[in-house]
Amino acid sequence: MAAHQDEPDAQAACRRGDARQASAGHTQKKARASRIDLFFLDECGFSPTQPTGYSWSPHGQRRLVAYEAPKGRRVNAIAAYRPSGDAPTLRFQVYPRTLTSGDVVAFLATLPSGERPCVVVLDNAGIHISKQVRRALPSLHRLGLSLFYLPAYAPELNDVEAVFGVIKGYELPERSYVTLQGLLVAVRHAFLRYRRRLNRKR
Repeated sequence: MAAHQDEPDAQAACRRGDARQASAGHTQKKARASRIDLFFLDECGFSPTQPTGYSWSPHGQRRLVAYEAPKGRRVNAIAAYRPSGDAPTLRFQVYPRTLTSGDVVAFLATLPSGERPCVVVLDNAGIHISKQVRRALPSLHRLGLSLFYLPAYAPELNDVEAVFGVIKGYELPERSYVTLQGLLVAVRHAFLRYRRRLNRKR
């Protein structure tokens, strides 16, 4: 009997999933046709010492990367990546502190172009679904911006995650930074280099 009682809920969940998938596909088609601006948004943190990757050193010598304690010296970035439309675009802001919902709202307000509707895809992180964000929705809607929340635990559906991977893995050649200011400058330059490469693809 319990299985029969659960069945309508399961069917309803499937229908919601199908509708969400159809809506996402329709949104992406409009983005490719430049009828909307479709951004993928998320945040990323950077420690003074980045994870080590591949490197070179003289034969018989080990390459050492100095370790810097991250306490109070992390840099956080919020970024929005638009892969479709007339040209790929990357918008970002970098902060030497923890990000807040106010930072998210301020950043979202910079994304609409005013020329076409703007849809922002993001996950259900606390600073994305906070009361402050919900209170800002009417003013964001008036700017032409709508939010599209991803299912839980689905980072692979957010295209900006691949951008973060390239920036962390390739655009920060120095793997350790002695000062917070040095890390802040390096992260900004890494995002700028990635954006310049996007611009060259136009």
